[in-house]
Order: sequence, then C-alpha cells, then structure tokens
Amino acid sequence: MTFRPLSTRGGPGRASSPVRRRAVAALAAVAPLVLHAAPAVAQGGAYPSRPVRVVVPYPPGGPNDILARMLGARLGDGWNQPVVIDNRPGAGGNIGTVTVTRANPDGHTVVLHAMAVAVNPTLYGDAVPYKLSELAPVTLVARGPLVMTVHPSVPANSVKEFLALARARPGSINYGSGGNGSSLHLAGELFKAQSGAAITHIPYKGSADMINDLLGGRISVVFASPLNAVPLARQGKLRMLAVTSARRASALPELPTLAEGGVPGYDMEAWFAVLAPAATPRTIVAQLSKQIGAALRSPEVQERLAALGIEAAPTTPEQAAEYIQREAARWDRILRTAGVKAD
Repeated sequence: MTFRPLSTRGGPGRASSPVRRRAVAALAAVAPLVLHAAPAVAQGGAYPSRPVRVVVPYPPGGPNDILARMLGARLGDGWNQPVVIDNRPGAGGNIGTVTVTRANPDGHTVVLHAMAVAVNPTLYGDAVPYKLSELAPVTLVARGPLVMTVHPSVPANSVKEFLALARARPGSINYGSGGNGSSLHLAGELFKAQSGAAITHIPYKGSADMINDLLGGRISVVFASPLNAVPLARQGKLRMLAVTSARRASALPELPTLAEGGVPGYDMEAWFAVLAPAATPRTIVAQLSKQIGAALRSPEVQERLAALGIEAAPTTPEQAAEYIQREAARWDRILRTAGVKAD
C-alpha cells in the first residue's frame, strides 16, 4: 500500500469524516485479536529449529532495541539457537511491522513493538500497510512511565515552572519524540491537550538522534523512556521533572507525577509487546509466550529492568490481545478528540 498523508479535511469530531471512518474500521480490525488464533497444527520438529528473527521496527539504541537484545540473549541461551535482532525502522514502525505480517508463520519471525502498533491505525489511517488482525499477540514484555526530561539550560525545575515558561513563550518550545505514534509522541500530545501548553512536536527517526539533539540543546524537552533518561540525568546531562504515570514510579520515588506537578488527571504508561504473524500455530504462540515469560520473570532480567525504570509485564497471548484492544480504543478517542495526525 502506498504511504500518503492522513487527510486533514473534516474535523475529528465529524461522524462522516474520512478520519473517523478509518478509525472505526481500524478498531473493528482490533477486535479479532482477542479471539484470533490460528488452528494448532502438528510440528515437524522441536521449536525453534533454526535462528529466530526478532524485528525491531525502530533504529538501534532505543528501548525496543534494548529490550529485544536483553531478551534475545537469554532466549538464545535456552534454545541453543541464535536470536537475530533485525532493526527495520521507518514510517513510525509500520515498515518493520509489515515485514512480520508477511513472514512465514512458523514462530521464527516475531516483532517486538511498542504501543505504536495499537495507535498507528488511527494516526496514519489508510497509509498503514497492515491490519492488526494480521498479527497474533504473544505477550506483553514490559511497561512503565516515561519521564518528562529537559535540557539543563531550560529555566524550569518543576512541571509548574515549565508550564509557566511554555505559556509565556507559546510555540517557541520544541519537544522531541522517536517518531509519529511512538509513546514519546503520544505523551507529548496528551500533555498539550491536558495542560494547554503550546509546545511544538519534532519527530525523529529514532530515540538515539532525539536524545543527541536534546543533549545538544537543539530541542528543549522529551517525554523520554527511563532507559534513556535515567543514566543521563544521573550524569547531570539532563534534568528529570516528573513521571507520566498516575502513581510515582517505584524506581524513581523522588520524582512527582505530572498530575502532582500541575496537570490533573494525567496518566500514561509506555508498553512493549511481542507479536507474531497471525497464522502462527497456537501451540507455538503459547510456547513462545511461556518462554518469554520465564525469561522476564528471572531475577536477573527483573533487576535490569528495574534499574532502567520499567517493570516486566509478561502475559498470556489472550491477555496481551485484550490489552492491545483497550489501548487502541483509548488512544483512538484521545487522538481524534485532540485532532492529532502524523506529522
């Protein structure tokens, strides 16, 4: 399918608008995820029987990449098979995702995606080259808050001070994200919608370039993954103001929530999931889910994730599908109400 911009005609609140029709169609496509599972088939040998490819639809260095490599190392040891991390960035994660929907559905190709997989059908509309029903959720991997992070030159030591600065300089403060549909983008748009702060979105092709520009002061604020923000803040290179979750993060108890800081009702967590081609046999999906869950429950992995400010969140395939459906519905409402489109 050819990529083309989301239509700007018609407001997001109009029942007959193309954006709304596409959003409704996208949500309809999500529903089969809860019930979808390919029939179980007999396998010709042990799984996995060859290297497993984990597609990361973002550049190296971001949270998806870090999680994929962490899991890949542990799973590869247990399988006695290599786990190949295949970074396929572009189009907000759509390019990497479509390669998985077209892969042989035998469990040897999966995608480790972020919440963009549930958001892109609304954000991109007809430009999304796949349907959610073409993917079989395997398990959630991790979830946790983002961190509102600013360059040290920004004259704000709290959310309230940042809001006062943004209101005094409307449109002059830029916030970066790892791309359209990324959790960082969504956190920024939710912040704008609920605080009234007129800050400008600057999308990047991945987290690494975004963080480099934040460190260089070329952008002022990022709603960053703790995986990126915490180490740099501890080195004094960035300043963390608040977490995006409704409650304070256990790994960062000193940081207030955005709601405490002056944005009432703000609540947003980033999440990551593994998905396989839809026709992957149930037996393999279930086995892969259990194996990833075992890796995530290991004290070593949990300790590493906690140090990075996120928590392991293993689920069954059915629980993962239901969670993705809820998130798709929630963000569809938020994005249409705010009139957010792909930049």
